[in-house]
Amino acid sequence: MKFIYCFLFLSVLLNSRSSGQTVSGFVPGEINRSDKYLFYLHGGVVTVLGNNAINQSVPEWGPYEYLNILDSLKSRGFHVISENRQQGIDDSMYVHKITKQIDTLFAAGVKPENILVVGASAGWNIALHVSARLKNKKMNYVVMGGCWPETYKDYVGIEIYGHFLSIVESSDPHGTCAAIFENRKLLSSVKEITLHTGMSHGFFYKGYKHWIDPVTEWAKKKQ
Repeated sequence: MKFIYCFLFLSVLLNSRSSGQTVSGFVPGEINRSDKYLFYLHGGVVTVLGNNAINQSVPEWGPYEYLNILDSLKSRGFHVISENRQQGIDDSMYVHKITKQIDTLFAAGVKPENILVVGASAGWNIALHVSARLKNKKMNYVVMGGCWPETYKDYVGIEIYGHFLSIVESSDPHGTCAAIFENRKLLSSVKEITLHTGMSHGFFYKGYKHWIDPVTEWAKKKQ
């Protein structure tokens, strides 16, 4: 399975480079300061089972089409930086890695307005900690499907910075993120939208227009 996954990822990477934008686990070797860069942090089921993973406890959510998501985001004009996170590695390692990659973009002259961090489900936690570490009020973050009712208690002790878009699905047991963003003096802006797809937690399991369109439009307004 690992061989098949690597082959598929390489195919997406090669196809992406041929059209200008890229999909890779790394910052592009040639950085254009006017381009748009998106860091995508996948859900936990991909960490365990890889591309097209199906959560067997809720198979009705369908497969998590990780590569389809990356390609869909790339087609919207983003250089997409993403990697299949491995089991047993603490989130803090990925937080450190992503902040270093973003610092590389900053050093090359890319403005924070042209950088977007998208965290879905388990990736949501990493996105918030990247915000806390970067301490940049102009950075843009999108979070989806990560808020259990008591989740806000985990973030009381950290400061978060920047612009946030929260996307909530009305049929998803993971609900609103409003409590996490309340009384945050260092946040530049917060917007939350609620979808009504009836797809529960599977609403972001593919490059669906119902979440990619709002992400793209919101990111454009922040440039």
